[in-house]
Amino acid sequence: MEIKWHKTSFRPDVQLQDFTATNRSGIDIGRVYRIENGPDLGLWFWTFLLGHSQFRMSDVSGVQRSRHHATQQVARAYQRYLETAGSDGGGLSRIPLITTANSIGKPPCP
Repeated sequence: MEIKWHKTSFRPDVQLQDFTATNRSGIDIGRVYRIENGPDLGLWFWTFLLGHSQFRMSDVSGVQRSRHHATQQVARAYQRYLETAGSDGGGLSRIPLITTANSIGKPPCP
């Protein structure tokens, strides 16, 4: 499971503590940012972006005391997503992969 973190940039003139996670395919899977005001000032909000229905009823967002802990929560949610069946809102496909005889991975011609 590979996750890459990069700065989330909305406006280049604003230096927010805001980071987006992508998987190895470049799909955004999560986000963490430092809360800048209110009663949770200084804490880190995290959210996991994938999944639907039943999967989204589990922990897919929250607040942590550090960026490290917030990124760990995104990673845990992603691992759960990868292990959860698609029929339950996760990323584990119910369709078996079909291997082909050719080396470029395209299905054979009919």
